[in-house]
Amino acid sequence: MEGNSSSIRSDGTGMRWEEGPQIAQLEPVPIPVKAVLRRLGYPSDSGRLEGQVHRLFDEQMASAPALLDPRGVYRYLHVASRTERMLTFANSDFYIKSAQVVRMLENAEPVILFMVTIGSRLEEVVKEMFDDDRMAEAVILDAIGSETADAVADHLHRDVLWRMARANGMKVTPRFSPGYGDWPVTVQAAFLKACGGDLIDISVNSSSLMSPRKSVSAVLGYIR
Repeated sequence: MEGNSSSIRSDGTGMRWEEGPQIAQLEPVPIPVKAVLRRLGYPSDSGRLEGQVHRLFDEQMASAPALLDPRGVYRYLHVASRTERMLTFANSDFYIKSAQVVRMLENAEPVILFMVTIGSRLEEVVKEMFDDDRMAEAVILDAIGSETADAVADHLHRDVLWRMARANGMKVTPRFSPGYGDWPVTVQAAFLKACGGDLIDISVNSSSLMSPRKSVSAVLGYIR
C-alpha cells in the first residue's frame, strides 16, 4: 500500500506532519437523533412520534449501538503544484482534478484525506430485515446508520483534525467528498489507496462505491 510510513515530514514552514496513513483515535459518537428523524421525514423531536412508529423507532435506537464499529483513517498530503482545476502532491501520486475542490483548498497546506466507516454489521442487519419484510424497521435502522456515519465524519473533521490544526495555530476548511459537484465519484479507488482506507477495512468496487456502504470519504485542508 502506498505511503504506509510513520516518518515525520516538515512542510517548509516549521510544521511537522506524520507521513503515511494514520489510524484516527475516535471518541464515542452519539447517534444524532434529530438528524435521523429528519432523514425519515419526521419532526426532529422523537416525542412527537406516535403509536407503532414511536415504538419501532425506540427499538432501533436501542439496538443500533451494538451494531456500530466506528473507525477512521487520515493522511496528510503536501501540495506540489496548483492550477485552477488541479492539485498535485509531493508525497503521493494521487491528484485532485476539480475546480470546486481547488477553490476550497486555496492556500491550504497540508491537505488531508480521510475516510470513516461504522462497519458492516448494521447494513447486514438492515438487509436481513428487508429480506424478512420488516420494512419499517429496516428503513429506520438504515437511517440511523447513514446519519451516524456522517456524525463520525463530523467528529474526525471538526474535533480530531481541528484540534491538531489548532495546536499548530491553524484552522480547518470545510470538507468535500468524491461524487459531489465537479469531483467525480470515480476517484474513489485512487482515494482509498492514497488514504489507506483498507486499514479500516473499506474497499471500493468497480462502480466506485465504498463497502461498507455506511462510510464517508472526504478531503479538507489546514489554513492560516
